[in-house]
Formats: sequence, structure tokens, C-alpha cells
Amino acid sequence: MGKFFSSDLAIKIISVVAALVMWMYVMNEQNPQVTYVVRDVPVKLTNLDQNKFVLLDDSQKFFVNVKVKGRRSLIADLKPQDIDAEVNLRGRMEGENLLPVSVSVPGNIELLDFSPKEIMVSLDGIIEEQMPVSVDVKGVPVEGFDWAQATAKPQAVVVKGPRSRVNAIKTVSAQVDISGKDATVVTTLPLRVLDSQGKEQKDISFRPDMVEVTVPIVPVSSVSITPNIKGAPLEGYIIKDVRVEPPMISVTAPREILNQLQTVSTEPLSIQGYAQTITKEVKLALPRGVKTFNQTLKTFGENSNTVRVTVEIEKLSSRSLNLGPNDISIKDLPLDLQAEMENKAIILTVNGPESIIDRVNNNIIKVYVDAAGLSEGEHTLKIHAEAPMPYIIQKIEPDVIKVTIRRI
Repeated sequence: MGKFFSSDLAIKIISVVAALVMWMYVMNEQNPQVTYVVRDVPVKLTNLDQNKFVLLDDSQKFFVNVKVKGRRSLIADLKPQDIDAEVNLRGRMEGENLLPVSVSVPGNIELLDFSPKEIMVSLDGIIEEQMPVSVDVKGVPVEGFDWAQATAKPQAVVVKGPRSRVNAIKTVSAQVDISGKDATVVTTLPLRVLDSQGKEQKDISFRPDMVEVTVPIVPVSSVSITPNIKGAPLEGYIIKDVRVEPPMISVTAPREILNQLQTVSTEPLSIQGYAQTITKEVKLALPRGVKTFNQTLKTFGENSNTVRVTVEIEKLSSRSLNLGPNDISIKDLPLDLQAEMENKAIILTVNGPESIIDRVNNNIIKVYVDAAGLSEGEHTLKIHAEAPMPYIIQKIEPDVIKVTIRRI
């Protein structure tokens, strides 16, 4: 035994052991084992079938805090990105999934604990749905033209995306600008999806992703409506007023027709024998080539081809006016002649609705004689009278007057 310890081999072994002991001493004193919590280690979501699911909230991030043990020199350089934390999404279902987190740390470092052990991952299913395409028309065509109901081809597309976003879609539309146009617009446009607040939805695909949009641009004009009243009220009654609703209507036709069109008549409305107000829906008698045009709905035809006509009928009443020469005017008297009427009392009888007959006076009745073509001398001229609607001149007594014409 004494020979062993005195040999060179023994000395070498003892030196190695001593060096190891010294190294362990130094390590424990200068680079000891420590524990440390690495915070906010990102959790990776793996094996997500992106053809079927997406995260309900794609902005959501998951983190865990990891407690480890190791030499101070190793722990000092440890970062959250050096630790692998993940959740396996294979085989998961739409909705909420409470899933275990798996954590692994680099070699020479011991994993002591981590939290949370589970995280809640909400998945949104990818769905397809067929939706109609609308056309959003912007701008104003040339003056005298308007745009009619726009159409898209195809009229519907297949929308694909997360269920929550597809369900939030309010409209699928293509936007077209018709500013300054005077002929039908046909163009191919991309689609947009908007929610109820008018915000564009992302992560949505279409099949097809483009549509052909047609916007008819047609000449339009507003014309008055003339009611075609036939017949007369019961004897002793009179028409007080005729009203049409609406009084004007928009029509479209070739420009050469519209340029000549000022008014449109209704089909005949008979009031024969009526003694009270009548209101009826009456069709328009549109000329050939003319269509009604609804400027709100941007549509043609049947829904706007009728109007409401009201004929107000009242009892007839009369009122007499006393007139003199000063109340009678002379029409068409040559400038180099002057006329003098005989001083004669005239009685003018006017018929009208009972409720407004007392409004009749000399100011609203136009009374005159016609001196056209007359020369100097004395003439007996017929007295004419005109009354505004709804009044009617019933008689003039006498209906003639002597007029003396002299040269100035």
C-alpha cells in the first residue's frame, strides 16, 4: 500500500481528485445553482387545420410563466424565446377549448414548474355562404339623365371566411362611379363586404371575386299631369277644384320625344251626375315610347303608372256684380284711335261653388270689348267676361254696349 501512494500513478490520481474537488468548490461558490421565473413565455399554437378553423380573436396572444433551476451563468442569459411552450390544436372543435400547455427548456436547465397549465383557445369555423351582390352607385350623370336600377352578373357569389365575420356581413357590393355619364355603363369590378356599421370585413374570400356591373343611364324629364275629366256634375252642382297627386311625374323616352313632351293626360274620369267629391286612382295615358320613371327606386313602369285624382264638387251658387263703363276694358284698339263707351249699367251674374262664391268681385273678373279692325264711328260691341276657375260667367245683362271711336 505504501508503494502505491509513493508511485507516480497515485500522485496523478490524487491530483485529479483534488482538482475536481477544488473545481466543485469553486463552482458552488462562484457559479451556484439558482432558481428563476421566466415570465411571459409565448405559447405557440400548433397543428391548427387552417382550412377549417381560425382563432376567434386573431389578435389574442397566450403566455406562461416558467420556473427553472440551473447554474447562474446559464440562467443569466435565459430569455422567454429560449423556452418552448406550445398547445396542440389537432382534432379540436369550433368554440372554446381548454387545452394543456407543454413546456420544454434548454439542456443543463431543470424545469421546476410553469403556469398556467391550461389555456382557453376559442376557434372560429371556416364556412361558405351564398350571398346576393348589390351595386353601390356613386356620382351624378349628365344633366337631363338619370341612372336606373343597376344589376350585377352573377347576382350572387359564394363568400368564404370565419363564421363570426361571415355572419357580420351586411352587404356584398361593387361600387361604380357614373359621374358625367350619358350612356349605359358596363364594367367589371371587385367586391367589398361591409358590416352593419359600413366597415369593410377582412379575411373574406369570394367565388368569383369580380362581377360585371350594368347601370342603365336614361334620359329623363318631369312633366305635369293633366286630368281628363268627362261629364258634368248633377244639375245644381259645380266643380270647385281638381287635384292630382302627384301633380308632376318623371318619365323617360328617347330624347327627341322628351323634348316635345310637356304634359301627360290621364285616362278619362267620368263625374257625370255626381253631387259630391270623388277621388279615384286613374291610369296615365302615356304616349307611345314613354315610360314612367321612379327616381327614388330607380325603376320603370307599372308601379308608377297611376295617379290619384280628386274632383271636389259642391252646390252651385250665384252672385251678381254691378258694372259700369269704367269696369270694361277695350282690347286691340289701334294706337291712333280713342274710344268712349256709353254710360250704361251692366249686371254680371257669376256661378260658383257655394263655399267661395262670396269671393267674387270686380277685381277677379276680366270684362272687355274687342275693337280689333274697327274704324272711326259708333259701334255696338258685344261684352265679354272671363272668370278664373272654378267660377263660370252665367250671363251679362245687357250683353252689348255702344262705343264711339275717334281719331286722336
